[in-house]
Amino acid sequence: MPWSMNWSRSTNWALAVAGSALAVFLLLGVPRAAAQDVEQRYQQAMDLFNKPDMEGACELFQQVEKQNPGYKQTKTYMSAACRQVPILYDREQKLFNEGVQFFNQGDYEGAKQRFDQAAKVPVKNPKYRSQISRYLRDMESRQNEERLFQEGVRLFNEGKYSEAQSRLNQVAQGGGPKAADARSYLGRVEEALRRQRAEEEINKLFNAGVQLFNAGRYADALTNFEMVAKSSSPKAGEARSYLQRIEQISRAQQQPPKPQPGKEVAVTKPSVTPPVAEPKPATPVETPKPVASEQTLRAGLRAYFEGNIDRAEQDLSEYLNSNGPKQALAYFFRGAARSTRFLLSGEKDVQQKELAAADFRALKERGARFQPPQKFVSPKILALYTEAVGAP
Repeated sequence: MPWSMNWSRSTNWALAVAGSALAVFLLLGVPRAAAQDVEQRYQQAMDLFNKPDMEGACELFQQVEKQNPGYKQTKTYMSAACRQVPILYDREQKLFNEGVQFFNQGDYEGAKQRFDQAAKVPVKNPKYRSQISRYLRDMESRQNEERLFQEGVRLFNEGKYSEAQSRLNQVAQGGGPKAADARSYLGRVEEALRRQRAEEEINKLFNAGVQLFNAGRYADALTNFEMVAKSSSPKAGEARSYLQRIEQISRAQQQPPKPQPGKEVAVTKPSVTPPVAEPKPATPVETPKPVASEQTLRAGLRAYFEGNIDRAEQDLSEYLNSNGPKQALAYFFRGAARSTRFLLSGEKDVQQKELAAADFRALKERGARFQPPQKFVSPKILALYTEAVGAP
């Protein structure tokens, strides 16, 4: 446009004298066809000059000057057009380099602006078009990567871990500049998901314990609440409160039986402590069993239902070593104590399972008619007992 403004008067003047020039050609003996060809090339060159297409105009003006030196204002326009050609190529290169610089700095808007300007520079043989196309594709990919990363971070902060994981996985697999940051966040997402799953399991244990407690199955509820109380869950405090209530109920329901001569004592089954029958009176030839042995058995049972597994095993082992009369009962609850350890370990402490199985088999040898007190132990412990002795 600037060149068309600068040279408009000259152009009009040149057109005005075109007829005169043609007459001169004829007078000088130049053939009409050659004169028309020169004039046609000259007008095409002027059109390109006014677009402006300096490189095309420069080439046509050079052809006109070669064909007819000094024709009209060919030299003037040719000089102006040809001077602009290297300037245009320099401009293309400068805009491209600025675009690359902005791209490397992460200023994608600035880079796109420079690349678009470079692509519009009117040169016949552009040098950077293919590279500009590649940069624009990369820029779109990086902008999409940034969008996915920011979405992943937002979802993570909102506690929507699975959705955040999906977005961040796409970024990490893309291998772009944000891939390392995405992998770092993915580690945090995995940890949050692990805590979430653990909390869900603890909540299930706690809710099941509440149901067992309300149904009067205090021994089963005790196991659930003990596991919750040992966790770092917000439910741990409530679980300890339930454990205290179970302990109070257990103490309130424990009433020592009074022995009657000539027969076993009938003991009403409490909801927590299993019945312990008193030994039959000794025959005149037998030595009476010491009272301390029976007290040791009761202490072991009480410790078991209070959740003191170590003390329960110690007292029950002492009772068995003293050859107390209720061997089957003592073996069963010592096996139950060891089974509890096995279950609390996440079923990983195989040694405790084997010790429990040995106790269950021992009681079966000493009391073939022994029936496990199902109301006082959890179904999992009864399953281990059945596995060991093969009982129905």
